[in-house]
Amino acid sequence: MKITKLFLLLLFCTACNDGDFNVPSFDFDNASIQNCGSVVFYKINSSGSESLVLELNQDNTDDVFFKTPMTASSYNVQPSGNSTFYYRIFTDAINSSYYCQNIPPATPRVLEEWLGSGELIINNTIDYDDNDNVASNIEDSNLDGDLSNDDLDNDGYPNYIDTDDDGDNIKTIDEDIDGDGDPTNDDTDNDGIPNYLDTDDDNDGILSINESKTADIDVDTIVDYLDPEHPENSIEAGTPATNNYQQNYTMVFEFVTLNFSSDTGEISYPNGYPLGTKTGSFTINNLPELSESSNN
Repeated sequence: MKITKLFLLLLFCTACNDGDFNVPSFDFDNASIQNCGSVVFYKINSSGSESLVLELNQDNTDDVFFKTPMTASSYNVQPSGNSTFYYRIFTDAINSSYYCQNIPPATPRVLEEWLGSGELIINNTIDYDDNDNVASNIEDSNLDGDLSNDDLDNDGYPNYIDTDDDGDNIKTIDEDIDGDGDPTNDDTDNDGIPNYLDTDDDNDGILSINESKTADIDVDTIVDYLDPEHPENSIEAGTPATNNYQQNYTMVFEFVTLNFSSDTGEISYPNGYPLGTKTGSFTINNLPELSESSNN
């Protein structure tokens, strides 16, 4: 990267007109990729006076662009094409709001604009997380390496995206009785089955879904669904809560070839240019493509 920057610096120096153009830093290594609107991506360097802007002609209804897995998706970036890439130098610092407005503000002004062309490759990896503090490899109960076929409560949601793995209307994360952040080591009735997988947590013959999660009928400071010695106090099972989980994406942008041109000269990246990685997540409740992988 240092060699590339030196090469770039030399090109800028030779491209200056009569010495009246300040050589920019073109240092975006520590700048994160952000986006606004549909599919407008940008990076702003540490000084705030330089930015890279990528605009893709891509449908993003309901964030479908971010929610779709991609493997080496290719985009032809051209100054007058459907997808464009710019390097801009401003008279003063800008912030993210500059690109998040329908009409950019009049100031600061664009001092220099370099138009990019080349082949852009995007890879987007999708994974899922039910945020229940149980690692995905543990939720592979049959140990076959396929998370999609493990559904303890048969509710249609595999364990790794099921916030209530045993279907007792108690979220897995809330079955962490000792509060140590690990639901897998809580087994109230010592039957070898952790509470988060046990439909009868206190082994009193009444399913946990039919016992109160808040009442203590015999006033012994033990809530009914965890108390094997309380009097009969069955309740009607409530409606299960909506199963919400996260869909996470990791989108990597890299130019295989990249050239910039302006009135002051040209810049070439013969070995390509890694634009960076953008990550994000969405809360969803629909069933995903079950062939996808998952996170912890």
